[in-house]
Amino acid sequence: MKRKSIIILIALFVLCYFNKASGASGFKAVLIYQQKNLQKQVDSILEVTDNKEYDLAIEMASSLINEAEKRNEPGFLFHGYNLLSITYDQLQDSVPALDYAKKALHFAKISKNDTLIAWGYNNLAASLSEYPETRNQALDFYKESLKIQRRLNDGEFLDAALNIAELYRDEKNYTMMYPYLKEAEKSYDGAYFYYDDPKVYINILWGDYYRGLDFPDRAFMYYNTAYDLAEEKKMDYLALDFYNHFADFLTEYGKPKQALKVYKRYLYYYKNKEQVTSQETFQLAQAHMEAEELRRARNDAELKQQILDQDLQRKKTQSVLLGSIIGLMVLFLAYLFYSERLRLGLIKNLKINNKHLKKAKDLAVKSERSKTKFFSTLSHEMRTPLYGVTGIISILEKKDAFADYKEEIGSLKFSADHLLDIINDLLDISKLEDDNFKLIKKPFNIKLLVEELVSSFQQNSLKNSNCQIICDVDSSVPNYVVGDSRRISQILLNILGNAVKFTPKGIIAIRLRSKILSSGLYKIRFEIEDNGIGIPKENHESIFDEFSQLDGIQSENKGTGLGLPIVRKLLNKMGSDITLKSEPEQGSVFTFAIEFAEATPEQVIGKNTSRSSEEELELTNLKDLRILIVDDNKINRMVTRRVLENQHATIFEAQNGEEALERTRKHHFDMILMDINMPGINGYETSKAIRVFDKSTPIIALTAAEASYVKQKVKESGMNDVITKPYNLKKFSDVIAKEIKGGNLIPG
Repeated sequence: MKRKSIIILIALFVLCYFNKASGASGFKAVLIYQQKNLQKQVDSILEVTDNKEYDLAIEMASSLINEAEKRNEPGFLFHGYNLLSITYDQLQDSVPALDYAKKALHFAKISKNDTLIAWGYNNLAASLSEYPETRNQALDFYKESLKIQRRLNDGEFLDAALNIAELYRDEKNYTMMYPYLKEAEKSYDGAYFYYDDPKVYINILWGDYYRGLDFPDRAFMYYNTAYDLAEEKKMDYLALDFYNHFADFLTEYGKPKQALKVYKRYLYYYKNKEQVTSQETFQLAQAHMEAEELRRARNDAELKQQILDQDLQRKKTQSVLLGSIIGLMVLFLAYLFYSERLRLGLIKNLKINNKHLKKAKDLAVKSERSKTKFFSTLSHEMRTPLYGVTGIISILEKKDAFADYKEEIGSLKFSADHLLDIINDLLDISKLEDDNFKLIKKPFNIKLLVEELVSSFQQNSLKNSNCQIICDVDSSVPNYVVGDSRRISQILLNILGNAVKFTPKGIIAIRLRSKILSSGLYKIRFEIEDNGIGIPKENHESIFDEFSQLDGIQSENKGTGLGLPIVRKLLNKMGSDITLKSEPEQGSVFTFAIEFAEATPEQVIGKNTSRSSEEELELTNLKDLRILIVDDNKINRMVTRRVLENQHATIFEAQNGEEALERTRKHHFDMILMDINMPGINGYETSKAIRVFDKSTPIIALTAAEASYVKQKVKESGMNDVITKPYNLKKFSDVIAKEIKGGNLIPG
């Protein structure tokens, strides 16, 4: 029942546009005449459509389109296609009706006439509303049409408002229906002659509105008015849609006599419709045939003209074409000659560049290897004397005679520990660039790890500081996860340490949040925020470069510039990365996320059992045990000797591998502490030689190199374990205790 806009006073548009005809030139007068002629065709088509001569209407509309195309009149092209759409709509052939409605809107937009564009949107929306899947699109087009009609405010009836109200009626959305129906009613002019009187539609929709709200008396009033108007104006096409609906309403609300009267009128119109259906079908088929014939004739004429034009063009271009071909051939040969010379030159340059690139690549690889070797050697050479320094500090720290120098010894120890941190950073950078680097995945309590880190900072780094660290771990984070706890600690230590350095006064917050992924893993998001001095945006990437430090930043300890590069490399190894948000004087926020598997109860129990066993290995008494220290460095031997003698062990020394072999052949030892890098035969070779005649005495390697690099060689040479210098006394004692307990050598 959607109303399509049909206007029979289009001549006004033509006359207004050419209102100055009295003073126009002869050309303009001809143009006005052609416009009036096209307008007459539009009026004629409306007349035959009203008489239901659909075949003739389609033929005339096709003729109008041909004339409008020749004269390049987009306004009349709109009318031609719009009338075709309306005709097929009345024949209930929705497919061509929709197609022609789209074309009509296209030419309305080309004409840039707002009135035509509004009609085009309205009529296309009416065709689209017939399909459930395009009703939303129809609603959008109706609203576009209504928007233009409101802007024009030219007194035209607002078909779009009426159609929008009907769409909302179909959806039983009476709240949205009301304002549009009210707006449509307000735009109705009783004194105006309408081709298709909208008053009937308005009354039907008001009846539907009040029926939907269960006000039957008011609904009957509007339905009855619509019925009288439809009968008066003989709107048989509307009666078929409305009368049956009205009769059902009358029956439902106890008016059987009136229902019978209305239903009889419905049957009357229905029988008339059946009688003309065969004629309309024939007319439609004939109209299709004639329209197709018109298109074919037009195409034939166009084809003949194209053939003539092509023949003339061919004769004009044949002579030019031959000369062009010859010229192109000459140019092509010249191009071939030039391109061949260019190709040979490029190949030569490419070979030279490839040689240079290979040299540069070899140099880069060599440089990278040299850097890795340099870091490894440097860390080893620095660890060896540092072993003596930290060892002596540990010994002096426990001596009562140096109690008055506790503060100085503490400062010395802090400096040594800081130097060790720098060495470890250098070595970590070297290791992380090695493809053989592996992460260790074991169960650990991530909440406890973070809390212990925060506690450690508060007790040490923040002891005399105006800075505070707060820890916020969400309940969604599982207690135990499987991962490399040492590397997680290293990442957090570096970021927190960086925050402490550049937050002289304020708050540092570490937050953990978690969500479960579809894979069953937990994605834990770490966020470390501070309100320190902040980082300029241009430096956000450079701070992750090795040895990078920010210029102009005031801090007592800027560090080596390796902490954040190590963090990024470790996170990349874990399949993650770090992001930074920071502005000067606004603080910084470092964020990263890592996926963890939750540890099973069996894994957690196994870990706790292992930890309990390790705790039992604590050793404070080595009385009556004979231990041989093999080391070419006198200071290192002295430090190790003092540590072991404090635990009441009996100590023997050898300054090289040859002396160690001689002593072990002649004497029994409960344990041998073997330095690896010694002049003459090194620790590996010495251990292999000892294992020839002594299979049981525990041999523990002492090395300044990173333990992970030497473990395999230690095992192959027959040694039992490895201790990295400078060592932590607790770890040193644990390794010795483990080996002695394994051989049942604990003194009783």
